[in-house]
Amino acid sequence: MHARRLALEILTQVEEQQAYASLLLDAKLKQARLSQQERALATELTYGILRWQGRLDYLLAVVTDRPWDRVDPALRRLLRLGAYQILFLTRIPAYAAVNETVALTQEVMRSQLKPVAKAFVNAILRRLLERHGTIRFPDPSSDPVGALATRWSHPPWLVARWLTRLGAEETEALLRANNDTPALSVVVNRLKRQPEEVQDRLSKIAGSVTPARFVPGAFHLKDGAEALRDPAFADGWYFPMDEAAALPVLLLDPQPGDVVLDACAGGGGKTALLLGQLGGRGRVIALDPSARAHRRLREARARLGLDRVSPVQADARQAAQLFTRPVDRILVDAPCSGLGTLRRHPERKWQQQEAGLAALARLQLELLHGVAPVLKPGGFLVYSTCSLEPEETDTVIETFLRDFPEFTAADAPDNLPATVAELIDSKGALRTWPHRNGLDGFYAIRLRRRDG
Repeated sequence: MHARRLALEILTQVEEQQAYASLLLDAKLKQARLSQQERALATELTYGILRWQGRLDYLLAVVTDRPWDRVDPALRRLLRLGAYQILFLTRIPAYAAVNETVALTQEVMRSQLKPVAKAFVNAILRRLLERHGTIRFPDPSSDPVGALATRWSHPPWLVARWLTRLGAEETEALLRANNDTPALSVVVNRLKRQPEEVQDRLSKIAGSVTPARFVPGAFHLKDGAEALRDPAFADGWYFPMDEAAALPVLLLDPQPGDVVLDACAGGGGKTALLLGQLGGRGRVIALDPSARAHRRLREARARLGLDRVSPVQADARQAAQLFTRPVDRILVDAPCSGLGTLRRHPERKWQQQEAGLAALARLQLELLHGVAPVLKPGGFLVYSTCSLEPEETDTVIETFLRDFPEFTAADAPDNLPATVAELIDSKGALRTWPHRNGLDGFYAIRLRRRDG
């Protein structure tokens, strides 16, 4: 299988199955026998097309002689593949981009459609090649949403709400940042190694290694591909995680000897951070209803040495029925829209619909309701999401505090790094932004259950 075919298969599954591109790409690259150059091309095509899909669709629609939404989805994906190479990959000659896409059309389309499909793809891509320099985007003065949405490739509904909250200048900065390719960030697994030792190892295999600004023991890697293939990674010295994703653990500030409930544990990254904070004394209960999450958690447990974790496959909404003893601290890193992580997961902007935010907010509130009775008086709870949308952040917490008056917003821990303390607003909420902080967009707030 070649790079273009692999990228097309991933894009098809992302669109048809609402799958995560990063997980698919990792799995397929492990299976495929591709050269380093082909691996890089498959990665570039996958993420590049997802980042710029909105602009590609706009330009292709102009040169297509039928409504874009009436073009067969398989042909739309093929056209995006060719168009991205023409418009963004200048090292690939335009004629090669067209010819390779037509050849791929021959490979993947059903036999009775091959001749028509090949002619259609060839005609549209050649028309785009001739005319793309003369196509105008919407006028910002008459259509500010359309202008930003097409130029920076985001859905209009998302652009419209950000314009209302942030204004035109900051919205454009956020859209631009979302289309940047982020450096790989890794966090040291303190259960196995100390940051100095890991930094020394990474500097030998990953080129530029920059200590993180906000999270002690985290590093940004200019070229991280080798770091994830190095024996040190397999031995559990470190694991990939954006700095912003680690901040809720710093905010929770678990103490040695605590019993901590990781209520939405996922694959175990935050569980590992929690155990590192506990320093070998205490325990983490890793709760998640997903069988796939628990498979990943078992793998992480073995690789990272997570001996003091108790995995429980169950829904945090039923936590009060599951646990008879209270816990000292709770982390609720809730399922969310993921709209703060578009740099790493660009498919989320095309998968998530505005109408779906209300359902996510209901789930998030139900999770908080489920775990609240499990926290002991005087204990701390941190709620976090990789979204900055009000429905999933402030509104959820305002409702929860009305429903559970024994909880209140808590001060930040005394040992919080000064750079992190600067991210906390007057309401006690921590927020990170791609364009302001160079991090994924995250929200986190620390709550305390009153004594007695």
